[in-house]
Amino acid sequence: MKGMRSILLLVSVLLCFSLNSASAKRYMMSIHTASPIHMQRQHFGKMKVSFLKVGQGDATLIILPNGQTMLIDGGPYEAGEVIIQKLIEKGINHLDAIVSTHPDMDHIGGLIPIVEQMPVSLILDSGKTYSSFTYHTYRNHIKKRGIPFVSVKEGQYIPLDPHVSIQVLNNGKSKDENNESSIVLKVRYGKADFLLMGDADVRTETEILKQFDVHADILKVGHHGSYTSTSEMFLKKVEPQFAILSYGSKNPYGHPHQSVVRRLKQHGIMMYGTNRRTVEMETDGEHITIGSSGLMPLLK
Repeated sequence: MKGMRSILLLVSVLLCFSLNSASAKRYMMSIHTASPIHMQRQHFGKMKVSFLKVGQGDATLIILPNGQTMLIDGGPYEAGEVIIQKLIEKGINHLDAIVSTHPDMDHIGGLIPIVEQMPVSLILDSGKTYSSFTYHTYRNHIKKRGIPFVSVKEGQYIPLDPHVSIQVLNNGKSKDENNESSIVLKVRYGKADFLLMGDADVRTETEILKQFDVHADILKVGHHGSYTSTSEMFLKKVEPQFAILSYGSKNPYGHPHQSVVRRLKQHGIMMYGTNRRTVEMETDGEHITIGSSGLMPLLK
């Protein structure tokens, strides 16, 4: 198929941060293939992506075509119960993976009640430690529940669905600042590419550009639309059709910054914010449906 790129899942075992479960180690072993896996025009089901309304914070739920579930961050503490209710509404009573992009409270706070109340198979983390009460509470609950906790590495793939490529573009364990250490994910299903930036800043964007193909149809804008992220050079490389900004109304940080909004507009990128509602997306790998706005073909 024109424009299709093959994806080779490399053999690697994700380094354990405090991983003792043998089954979890086997689960996180990347799939080895003698030849690349090609994204054919076949119907394996739909992938659903929900950019959740969690106030001033960040949380993204992905339901993969094979039914596996992945929650990326959980917003602030008070968002935890909101997310749990959302999961129940979607018929989800178990999470196959939680990705904690970095230890800021507006990303991991809501994960505390989720970890307390919901079965979770695996937690993937940047490996960045932090001295905050929220972070220690979060880690203690994970240990109490006996959930495998894995520190990911740049370039690795998360093998939750054989038809979906989920690659780690940044983990920043050794970096000084939390935002700079954010896990960045590129999720690809068929011709649909999602780039999820966490709170990554311009420095991280520059590093990623040197190593990875960042072209994507959907950009989850870094750091809630702060002026510290989403550079002109980065946007030119990503070339997204749509941008998602996760932020709370009337937040004290001025997110999203008008310079970023202006830049997105200048590139003709359609913007969706989580300040008013959850942004729901669905793709069969050929088309993307956004909320009630109808079917939009991806032009590659």
